[in-house]
Amino acid sequence: MDYTEVSIETTRPGAEELTAVLEDVAQGFVIDDPQDVQDLLDAPSPRWDYIDERLVARKSDQTGVTLRFYLEDSEDGQLSLAEARQRVEQLKSQGEEALGSLSMTVRPVRSEDWENNWKQYYKPFVVGPRLLVRPSWEEAQPEEGQKVLVMDPASSFGTGSHATTRLCLEELEGMDLEGRMLLDAGCGSGILAIAALLLGAREGLVCDVEENAIRTTLENMEKNGLEKERCTLLQGDFLQDEAMYRQLAEHRYGIITANIVSDVLIAMAPHLCRWLEEEGDLLLSGIIDERGDEVLEAYEKKGMLVKNRKSREGWTILHLGKKV
Repeated sequence: MDYTEVSIETTRPGAEELTAVLEDVAQGFVIDDPQDVQDLLDAPSPRWDYIDERLVARKSDQTGVTLRFYLEDSEDGQLSLAEARQRVEQLKSQGEEALGSLSMTVRPVRSEDWENNWKQYYKPFVVGPRLLVRPSWEEAQPEEGQKVLVMDPASSFGTGSHATTRLCLEELEGMDLEGRMLLDAGCGSGILAIAALLLGAREGLVCDVEENAIRTTLENMEKNGLEKERCTLLQGDFLQDEAMYRQLAEHRYGIITANIVSDVLIAMAPHLCRWLEEEGDLLLSGIIDERGDEVLEAYEKKGMLVKNRKSREGWTILHLGKKV
């Protein structure tokens, strides 16, 4: 099914009025408001730690609010488009300056572009001598002794190409994982857990607050030929979910990975340190360089020491272990 994208230039109050006027025409709306980015910058959240400068620059160049919705490229969709045009023209005729220009732009969107456009940016890459990562739609020939990790992130974070994930993969590749139990806190696409299992980990538990991340991780496990029994998947926030916390706390883990934002890593410190085996390895990533010392201090207070610390492209990974 192809679609028609409809964009209307308006204002913040105008977007609210337009959604009320068009609510029975479209199934849903996207409001592109540069003020939302500024509000996010002015009110930091523990669920993010970094905003791409290109996004900030693009929003600073944007002068108004855009209301966007999509209609099927069908007879019904064309009727809905005609109805939307009529209602917008009625609003224009009222001459309310607070609604903005109400200029409407229409463009076709092909289904394959909608669903697969992101794939052009994801290519196979070599982590090191033991691991090659590739998407399922690409071919890549591994070197002798190299494991192939097939990874389709779908809408979950984690292709492996970002510095935060790449640093974790490189660290995992250099470790002896044979027979060890893994905890991946914040699994995203499941790439770290799957890599560890391919490289010799015995079994694992993975968790994420997003339901889609758990679904994507399961799909990626199947693509890599990993039995469901080797990995338990849990959806939720163990910092808030007592039953989930108890389930995770039943085990001690030879390796723990957590590629999340710094505030969440700090909040997890008492628990991850308690669950780590005496000779275990704890990999923390998703840390912007400026907050590396802050995260490290939280874990040092819980008896951890640095085994390795690396930075790349403004991001830091901490490889920690317990003090002997």
